Amino acid sequence: MLGVVVALGALGCGKGAQKNPDGGDGSLNPDAPATAWRSFDVVAVLAADGSTAIPPTNRFTLVQDLTALRVIAGGNGRATVVPVTTGDGRTFRSAGSFTVGDMTMDACSGPQEVRYDSFQVTVTGESLTGTATGAASISCGDCSFFVPVTATLTGTADKTVPTLRAAGARAATPFDPIWLSASEPLPAGVTAKLLADDGASIDLVPQILDGDLPVVVAFYKPDIILRAGQGYVVAFDGLVDFAGLSDADTPLRVTSFAAAPTVAEDGFESATGTSLGGAMVVTAAQLPPIAGNTSLYVGPAGAPGILSTNGASLAVRLARQPGDTRLRFSYRVIAAASQGSFFGTLYVGSEGASTGQTASGFGGLAPSAQEMVTVVGQTAYASAITALDQALPADTTDSVLVLITPASNVCRAGPLLNAGLLIDDLRLE
Repeated sequence: MLGVVVALGALGCGKGAQKNPDGGDGSLNPDAPATAWRSFDVVAVLAADGSTAIPPTNRFTLVQDLTALRVIAGGNGRATVVPVTTGDGRTFRSAGSFTVGDMTMDACSGPQEVRYDSFQVTVTGESLTGTATGAASISCGDCSFFVPVTATLTGTADKTVPTLRAAGARAATPFDPIWLSASEPLPAGVTAKLLADDGASIDLVPQILDGDLPVVVAFYKPDIILRAGQGYVVAFDGLVDFAGLSDADTPLRVTSFAAAPTVAEDGFESATGTSLGGAMVVTAAQLPPIAGNTSLYVGPAGAPGILSTNGASLAVRLARQPGDTRLRFSYRVIAAASQGSFFGTLYVGSEGASTGQTASGFGGLAPSAQEMVTVVGQTAYASAITALDQALPADTTDSVLVLITPASNVCRAGPLLNAGLLIDDLRLE
């Protein structure tokens, strides 16, 4: 049987590597205990007729199960248990396909994954050679296409420590999910932890392939709200691959969140300065408040009055009193055009509790209820004042975290739309 483990150079190869069960230098150690697994780092040199979109090489892991005619193949958040056949115990032919994810994790352009539909490899001592056929998936933003490829395979004994890397969009709020792809297939029982800057620890949940052979391909954050004002890293001390390699010394920083001040339920009248919880503090000199002398304003870059290239979001805490079950506030959509709408998300919950549900329907500007306003010297359109009423999650504690964030484009430059949101009278009842 054969096995192979990927060399993932860009993900910290060689740092803190423990010795291989075979002695650590690729040579067999006659005193080492027998193991049911054997792994190789594999490099595939890819070729495609006339296509320049495919990457020149693709690295992946093939792990040989010495107890059965099968291998575990994949990398970068993908893995498959593939049956193999052999006539001489040296050359192995696949009876199934496997997929390797792309290391860049760019959903907007370039290669996304390589699928190997068939392969044949020959193991000689501590190395292997072979060929494969399949297809590379190429992203073009909101579409994708496949390019048929052939590959020449070269493998050596595994010396690459396993690691994790963030998959998908970076967590921008404490409510957002965190996914981490494994650089190679990992055995069941491996662990990873999310550590806050103050030392608080959260066990990440492994994503395990279905089937009679459990294989870990990723980890994700459990359904809890993280803490505002904290940064988070992932510790790898429990991450050990099929070759016994681990890297406990190189944690991965995945995200950090701005602090969220606790605010009084006074319609922001006590706010001072130009910002509060990341939102703009506006008075009549900048934009007519909804009520009193002060309102808060959020929106994407390009919305009327929003000067920051990152836009403006709101992150505050409210002190919950016994009997409070709902969040309420008033808002107006402020748009540069009469057809504008605010696209964003309202998050409500308590840190350490479940993420609950979010709200994203703030509506737009009804033609019959528009008002012309001036925003920092710019003419804009304002919707009618609307009341929002949101139930608090059942496990809310005595401190409620409230976030309102504008949506943004994923694969296109510029703001999603040209509207912001004016907010007032934020309270719990």
